[in-house]
Amino acid sequence: MKRIHVDFNTLTSAPEGLVKFPQEGVPPLVENERVVLFDADGLEVEATIVSFTTPWGARDLLAEPDADTWCDTVPQANPLPPLEAMR
Repeated sequence: MKRIHVDFNTLTSAPEGLVKFPQEGVPPLVENERVVLFDADGLEVEATIVSFTTPWGARDLLAEPDADTWCDTVPQANPLPPLEAMR
């Protein structure tokens, strides 16, 4: 699976809920391809490449994150105790 560095802040710009790619440094992509998106802060998610047609007719490839695969790859400074210890 291709790993692509992105800015997850693009999820909130139109069309909302889809990750937009930077202008440069993105490998060739095809619709329905599965990729791994990551950012500098350690967030990572699997996503599916989808086609989006802009209001002026241009076709863009964007990424639709799989909500079940979000993870933080950076260890927390103060990790939570194991669940058993909290009971």
